[in-house]
Amino acid sequence: MINKQIILGVLTAFVFASCSNDEKVVFINADEDGGPVNPNPVTQTLKEKAKFKIGAAVKMKDLQGEVSYKNAVLKHYNQISAEFEMKMASIWTSSTASNYTAADYLVNFAKDNNMEVHGHTLVWYNSFPDWFKNAKYDSITYEAKVKVYITDVVTRYKGKVKSWDVVNEVFADGGALRDENVIKPVFKDPIGFYGRCFRYARAADPDAKLFYNDYSVVIDAGKRAAIKKMVTRFKANGVPIDGVGDQFHYATDTNRQTMKTGFTDLASTGLLIHISELDIKVNTAKSDTYVFNDVENQKQAETYKYITTMYEELPQNQKFAITTWGVTDKYTWLTSFWHSKEYPLLLDADYNKKPAYQGFLDGLK
Repeated sequence: MINKQIILGVLTAFVFASCSNDEKVVFINADEDGGPVNPNPVTQTLKEKAKFKIGAAVKMKDLQGEVSYKNAVLKHYNQISAEFEMKMASIWTSSTASNYTAADYLVNFAKDNNMEVHGHTLVWYNSFPDWFKNAKYDSITYEAKVKVYITDVVTRYKGKVKSWDVVNEVFADGGALRDENVIKPVFKDPIGFYGRCFRYARAADPDAKLFYNDYSVVIDAGKRAAIKKMVTRFKANGVPIDGVGDQFHYATDTNRQTMKTGFTDLASTGLLIHISELDIKVNTAKSDTYVFNDVENQKQAETYKYITTMYEELPQNQKFAITTWGVTDKYTWLTSFWHSKEYPLLLDADYNKKPAYQGFLDGLK
């Protein structure tokens, strides 16, 4: 067992964030090692204990193809995000046609089971369909077509999809605009274009919550500063942004002090905060001989507890949801992207609760 201190000290960060003319203090106060996971687990599920939405990224084929997967989603979660089915490349099949079959299935699944849907994602450089990229539109035609796309999709799901990632992953590591060849070369002011995308979404569904989403936000100070600068510009110009999502694709060795400091800084925007794609890598060395043993399970559980404890220290009106990027270790993007021996989620490949599940639960108030 890992020898833990009972008290490693507490760092309390004070961040003053403005919302209209009101001033508030944000306290982020989580013990440094996450603390031991409860050895006497309770029987509550995550969605039963949390006072905010608990989401999971899901796939239509898994919901349709495996009863155990479907049952796990229904038991533990009350919100879903589409892992692929609501991205532009999945829906916008040609300049004259769209395919909503998979997206409709997920939205109807959620409705039938009293769940909510977080729409992921309207505009992402990596999900523009090939036919669109190959057309080489000028900026005016490009934006006109994107406006129609956003309007059509958001209108179709008005009142059914309660929130959207309007724009995804604009900034590179360090905070510069991402040097992609899909959006940036078309517009003299890409940030202005992204702001208009938020306006188009708001016009299509005035009640939907609108988010900007990115990765490594709380551990990359440069990226976070760029996001905050964009948010400040949006607010100054009346762009309707409601929240920011940090994907939280982190690991058991992610520096917790850095995470805590960054999370407090992000909360200073005063916006809703979404932990939007949470998973915790354990095989950080990408070792072919890695063994996910009891010690590694405990490290992961304490990391999950640390994160949920930290999230609970947000003001209640900034808590939106925590979404895990997947349901079970059986189906995780990390086994192909990172390493085949990876176990990042709350349920194991047989849908049993891991210590990570209890850690997540222990961090909830």
